[in-house]
Amino acid sequence: MEWGSAFITYESNPAPLWSNLLCVSVPLTVNFKVIGPDHPIMVSAGEDARLPCHLSPIMNAQEMEVRWHRSKFSEPVHLYQHGTDQAEQQIPNYQGRTELLKDGIVNGSVVLRIRNITPSDHGQFICFFKSSSFYAEATLELKAETYNSD
Repeated sequence: MEWGSAFITYESNPAPLWSNLLCVSVPLTVNFKVIGPDHPIMVSAGEDARLPCHLSPIMNAQEMEVRWHRSKFSEPVHLYQHGTDQAEQQIPNYQGRTELLKDGIVNGSVVLRIRNITPSDHGQFICFFKSSSFYAEATLELKAETYNSD
């Protein structure tokens, strides 16, 4: 069997190679908003509170940081990072009292459950989401009600 060589010739100038490439522009940053309830969450002292928040548009938040905090960002009420809850970084007042309900996290929806609400829990909570390139937050109001038995 004899091997030969083949030559391709063009009758006219071929289009430059780069003209056949399709340029696709993909945004590097996906912006989102964090949305919480637009009304205070009312809970009686001693009960459990559920603080919901979600991303808009809907997106998977499993790989994002989800941080719940009060006035100081560096003092988390609850921290979810690298796919797990980071209990060791939680402020002492909330250790053992919180749980991040992640049933809807693939759709960007989470709920912070706080057990055994006390009057000191009354006030603002901030729900913060951070992706690799963007972050946003929403502020929620918790009203811890106490009842007098007269």
